[in-house]
Amino acid sequence: MKKVVYFSNTAFSLYNFRYKLMKRVKDKNQEVIAVAGAGKNGYEKRLKENFKFIEIPVKRSIDWKGGDLLYLWRIFRFCRKEKPDICHNFTMKPCIYGTIAQKAAGTEKIYCTVTGLGYLFQGNGFFKSIIRKAVVLLYKLAFSFADKVIFLNPEDKKLFLKLKILSEEKAELIKSSGVDLDKFSKKNVDKNGLKDIIIKNQLSSDYVVITMVARMLYEKGVEEFVEAAGILNNQRENLKFILVGPIDTHNPSGIPEKKLLKWCKDKKVSYLGRRRDIKEILFLSDIFVLPSYYGEGVPKALLEAGAMKLPLITTDHTGCREVVDDKKNGFLVEKKNSIDLKEKLLLLIDDEDLRKKMGEFSREKIKKEFNEEEVVEKNLSLYEI
Repeated sequence: MKKVVYFSNTAFSLYNFRYKLMKRVKDKNQEVIAVAGAGKNGYEKRLKENFKFIEIPVKRSIDWKGGDLLYLWRIFRFCRKEKPDICHNFTMKPCIYGTIAQKAAGTEKIYCTVTGLGYLFQGNGFFKSIIRKAVVLLYKLAFSFADKVIFLNPEDKKLFLKLKILSEEKAELIKSSGVDLDKFSKKNVDKNGLKDIIIKNQLSSDYVVITMVARMLYEKGVEEFVEAAGILNNQRENLKFILVGPIDTHNPSGIPEKKLLKWCKDKKVSYLGRRRDIKEILFLSDIFVLPSYYGEGVPKALLEAGAMKLPLITTDHTGCREVVDDKKNGFLVEKKNSIDLKEKLLLLIDDEDLRKKMGEFSREKIKKEFNEEEVVEKNLSLYEI
């Protein structure tokens, strides 16, 4: 029996993106441990139902005053005590500090998954460029100790190779974390939950429901979504725009709550906040939108919406364009362009048959390219267990 440990910044991340992988490893009679920050949403309790969970908190923002070194030290102590055979790291800090600590502690096999580049690799500015250069150096050091580094999209892999952060031999491409096609299916929804959403949001068959699910960050395209909604709500009466996702106060790009609520009120957008009934909200939606220019891996929200047979509108941007074949299962729009977004929305709003046709293609594309079962098998093949 091997001891396999999964590290991420939050329990939410491990539960929502890596649970099936962890469960499959456990089903192979291996010992599985989850290590992450607990957070306030109870996901560590869900992980504890099947795995040993160890809390090692970590700030998502850069903390070189001592917090990041403390995180590295805690992982080192944990690995010296538990002596894992395999460590698999997700998100930036576990990939950097976790890998260094694990190597120092003598861990035999170390794998890293680059889940996206985040805000640090987007945009310019003197301070950000300095931080970015330092992070690149840290990645180079950490990945020199990793056995394999997995990328979720080809553009991130290409960038890391161009920057000589790692060698070609270490780089693997496994597109996305996948999506559970049985869970995200129109045949598998909570009927009582549907009724609750319909009543609370005053939905009816007369409406075309347009939904966006994301963290409330500027780079996720929230402002562009709200702006397009405002324009269209002034032109049409049968539209319902729904915005779902948590306010992220810890991210430098987080939208302040007061500003967000004012936007939504002025533009007639229903903001539902963090939800656990995403599947039911998608079932009641007609169009899904993610106008992101964030450093995405492959957005899970697009995969889930596509699996629910929705036409997709997203940006011609890293990670996002992996999910949408332009004019087949949706449309690609320019980044930071609410007018382009509005025009593409109109094409779908005015054509129900096109929405259904593109929605069917979405499901087939997700099934063919982003099936979670296949993603899990590709990860397992690297472990050799």
